[in-house]
Amino acid sequence: PKSSLALFPLTHAFLINHASLRKGFNRLPNAKIRWATDHTETQDLLHSSLELVKEKNAARPFLEFVATRDIEPDEEILIDYGEAWEDAWHGHLTDWSSRQSFEDQEISSVSIIAMNRNKFDASHSWSDVHMTLCDKEKIYKETVVGAAAMEFHGFEKDNDLIDFDHIESPFVPCKIQGTNREKETFDVVYYWNTHHAEAQISRELAITGGQMALITYSSEYLMLKDLPAKDLHFIEKRGRSDDRRAGSFRHELMIPDDMFPE
Repeated sequence: PKSSLALFPLTHAFLINHASLRKGFNRLPNAKIRWATDHTETQDLLHSSLELVKEKNAARPFLEFVATRDIEPDEEILIDYGEAWEDAWHGHLTDWSSRQSFEDQEISSVSIIAMNRNKFDASHSWSDVHMTLCDKEKIYKETVVGAAAMEFHGFEKDNDLIDFDHIESPFVPCKIQGTNREKETFDVVYYWNTHHAEAQISRELAITGGQMALITYSSEYLMLKDLPAKDLHFIEKRGRSDDRRAGSFRHELMIPDDMFPE
C-alpha cells in the first residue's frame, strides 16, 4: 500500500474469512479493521514523522476489528481482504485446478473431512498424508480402569505409533484392525506408554480419592475392541495439510490505503 513503513503483523486475524460482492463471493463483510482508537501508543505513532517512528524501540501500533453492523449470535465474522487478494485467489484456483490430478485430490484436506463423516467407508490404513487418532481419555479409562484392553502381538515394532505418541494432545495414535458397522465400533491397536499411564492413574486418583494398581503388559501394543466410532478420528499428519503442499495459496492481506495518515 501507500505506507512508507514496513509493518510486521502479530495476529490471529487469519482466522477471519473474506467476504465481498465482487467476483462471485456474494457475501457482505460485517466487520472492518481500523487503528485502535483507545491505544495511546498507536495514536501517537499515527501523528509522528517516519523519523520519530524509526527511533522508537519496537514500535507497536494496534489494529482492532470493529463491526460495521449488528452481528447475530453465532454469525461468522467476515472482513474484506481487498481486490488484490481476490485477483490472486482466482488466479490460484484456475492454476491449481489445471495442475491437480484426481489422485492428488483424493488425499486433500477436504477428503479427510469426508472420511470423518462416513468413517466405515474410509481408507482405514494410514497413508503418507492421513492417520487415525483415538480419544485418549476413553483409551486410558478402558485400559487402566476397565482393564478392557488385550495384548497385541501382530507386529514387532511400529515406529508410526511410537513417534506420534510423543505429541502432546488429547488423542492417542491408533490403527484400525476391525470394524462392526452394526454396533458402529472399531477394534483398534495403540502403543501403550507406561509413563503416560502412570500420569493418567495419578489424575484418576486425584479425582476419585481412591486406590489403583498399574496393570502390567508384556506387549508394548494393546488392542481395544468395540471402541465407539465417535471416539475415533481421521486427521492429516502433521505438516501434510493442503496449506503445506507445494503451490498452496499465499498472498498478503493489504491494509487499506485510506487508513494511512497523509
